[in-house]
Amino acid sequence: MIGIDTVRISRIKKAIENAAFKDRVFTAAEQSYCNGKANCSQSYAGIFCAKEAAVKALGIGFGSGVMPSDIEVVHGDSGAPALNFCGGAVEKFKPYFVSVSISHDGDYAVAVVELLPKGDSK
Repeated sequence: MIGIDTVRISRIKKAIENAAFKDRVFTAAEQSYCNGKANCSQSYAGIFCAKEAAVKALGIGFGSGVMPSDIEVVHGDSGAPALNFCGGAVEKFKPYFVSVSISHDGDYAVAVVELLPKGDSK
């Protein structure tokens, strides 16, 4: 299963001015990561897209037992993104291998999430 999302970076730039939105959608670690970037709005937008793409890959939306902060985008030493899950997202994503790709250009960010079934573990 595949989910994709795109967002105008300027929309997220305006949204993150609202502290309640920022705290509801982004984990403390994500906020720290984004705030350390030269163009923090671009990073926030990419992470937002990844969260949206993840629930789209499941065929659900937020509020279906998964909240945006239940999905955390982390970055490895190479900078490659990966997803960590907590709360309601743990059980929803448990049956899958999850991969994510995030990109941005101009005023748009995009993310794609692919879910591959782990298969029968018998």
